[in-house]
Amino acid sequence: MSKLYTKTITTPTGKRKYIRAATKEELERKYQQAKLEIGAGVDITDATTFGEFAQLWFNTYKRPNLRENSKENLLYILNHYIMPQLAAMRLRDIKPVHIRGVMSSLTGYSRSVQSKTVQVLRSIFNAAVENHLLLRSPVSPALKAGGAPAEERVPLTPEQSQRLLDATAGTRAYPAVALMLGAGLRKEEAVGLMWEDVDLKNGYLHVRHAKPFHHGKGEVTDQLKSKAAYRTIPIPAWLLQILREEHARTNSLFVLAMRNGESLTESSFSRLWGLIQARTTDDPEKLGTPVSVRHPNVIYTLDFHVHPHLLRHTCITRWVESGLDVKEVQYLAGHSTPDMTMRVYAHYDRLMRLESTAEKVRTSTRLSVPDASVQGEVQHSPAAHVAPPFRVV
Repeated sequence: MSKLYTKTITTPTGKRKYIRAATKEELERKYQQAKLEIGAGVDITDATTFGEFAQLWFNTYKRPNLRENSKENLLYILNHYIMPQLAAMRLRDIKPVHIRGVMSSLTGYSRSVQSKTVQVLRSIFNAAVENHLLLRSPVSPALKAGGAPAEERVPLTPEQSQRLLDATAGTRAYPAVALMLGAGLRKEEAVGLMWEDVDLKNGYLHVRHAKPFHHGKGEVTDQLKSKAAYRTIPIPAWLLQILREEHARTNSLFVLAMRNGESLTESSFSRLWGLIQARTTDDPEKLGTPVSVRHPNVIYTLDFHVHPHLLRHTCITRWVESGLDVKEVQYLAGHSTPDMTMRVYAHYDRLMRLESTAEKVRTSTRLSVPDASVQGEVQHSPAAHVAPPFRVV
C-alpha cells in the first residue's frame, strides 16, 4: 500500500480537518487551497451533498417565485438530467469534469434542453458559492449548450392572417384569433382578459389578468408571469371593431367566454381551437370542399397549420415590420428581457438584408459600358444573362 502524506488544519469553528495526498507537492497544494478557502469563509468540513443542497436551493430560491408550470419544468430538468449523476456527491467533490459528464449525457438532446440544464447547474453552484460552501463554481463560464437549435418559427403572412380571420368569422374562435393576431396576447392572457381591461372608447387594451392552466385546471388571476407582462396595448382599428361588436352581444365579464358566461376552461379552449383545425388540410385538392357530409357548411379553407403562440409571434413580427424599435416591441410583447424580442428582430433583419444583398448583386453584375462601336447592337440589358437572383424561400 502506497504511503499517504498527511497534514491537519484547524477551522475557525475549532474543527480539525485532515488533508492527505500521495506526494509532498500535492499535499502542500491541497493545504494552501484549504487555507485559501478558510480565508474566504468557506466551511471546508462541510459534507452537504449536491442532492441536499439542490433541494434547499429549490425551496429557497425557486419555489416561492415560480408558477406551477415553471416549477414542473424546472424539476423535470433537475430530476431527469442532473440528479442521477450528481445527487449523491458532496458539493465540494464536484469538479468541472463531472459537469462535463452531465452535459455529455445530453448529447443528442435539443439545444433548449441543454441550455436549461446549464442554467440550472450554474444557478445552483452560484448559490453554493454565495453561501460559502464553495470557493468557486465548477460550472465553467465557457460552458455552452450544444444540440440542435429549435426550429425557427415562421410567422403567418398578412394574406394567411386574413384567410385565418375569414375562415373563423362567425365562430367562437374568431375573437380569440383576432386578439392574438392583433394584440399579441399569450393564450393565458387572452383567456383571462376581462371587459374591464378593454377601453373600447379610446382603443386600449390593458393586460392585467391571465388564466394559466395546470393539469387541466385554471383560475383567473391578476398575478401575471412577470412585471413586464403588465402592459397597455393600443388596439388596431380592425380589432377594435371586432371587440365592439363582441361586447354588444355578450353579458359576460370575460372577452372569451363559455355559453354560461364563465371564462374558458382548458377543454373549452381546445374545442374552440378545434374549429380552426377542422378547417385545415394538407391536401390542396380539398380546399373549398366540405369537411364532411354531416357538416356541409364547414369548408376546408386553410392549407397551413397554426397554434396560439404562432399568432402572437405573427403580431410581434408585424410590429417589427411597422418600424417600432426594440424597446417598444419588448414592452408591447411583455418580454422581461430583450432576448426574445431580438430573436424576432434578427429574423426580420436577416430577411431584409437578404433582399438588400440581392439588389446589390443585381446591380453589381452589370457588365462594363460597351464601347461606341457596339453600342448600337446592344438592345437588352446584359443583366439578363447572369444567374437568377436570390429568392426568399
